[in-house]
Amino acid sequence: MSLDTEILRFAAAHRSQGLDQLFRGVTWLGSLYVLAPLSLALSAFLAQLQKRWEAGFLLIGLSGATLLVHLLKLVFARPRPAVGERLVALPSDSSFPSAHTMQATAFMLCALFIVYRIWPQWGLPIALVAALSILLVGASRIYLQVHYPSDVLAGFMLGCAWVLLVRKLL
Repeated sequence: MSLDTEILRFAAAHRSQGLDQLFRGVTWLGSLYVLAPLSLALSAFLAQLQKRWEAGFLLIGLSGATLLVHLLKLVFARPRPAVGERLVALPSDSSFPSAHTMQATAFMLCALFIVYRIWPQWGLPIALVAALSILLVGASRIYLQVHYPSDVLAGFMLGCAWVLLVRKLL
């Protein structure tokens, strides 16, 4: 049995009503239904503050990560896990890499770089919130049985790499 499967079985074996509710809610932090409007609102706010680089960075960071992850899903076409009972509707796209994790990582990392640039005194608290959010989104995708752990890890690493590349190019 692979490590991916062992971790999914472990998650399925340790379910509880409280964790079911927590992870069903937390998973939305990586959804475009939440991140797209939030990015647009924050970018508009940043533009009002005359922080156009930051606004563009956030929009390019999230939209580019979203485009990249969905292209990679088409290339790899990895089936979704079928180990335990899923707790949410199964997305129609492929499993690898995790879009929720990559999008959450891209958004949170962009936000962190922006905060450090504009309000450095808020850097540490935002870094902690960002790290916790990314961790919870990734864990939720595994707990809900819609991604293999390797999908989540790839989403995290690709999200980081994408944002660092955008930051360097801008």
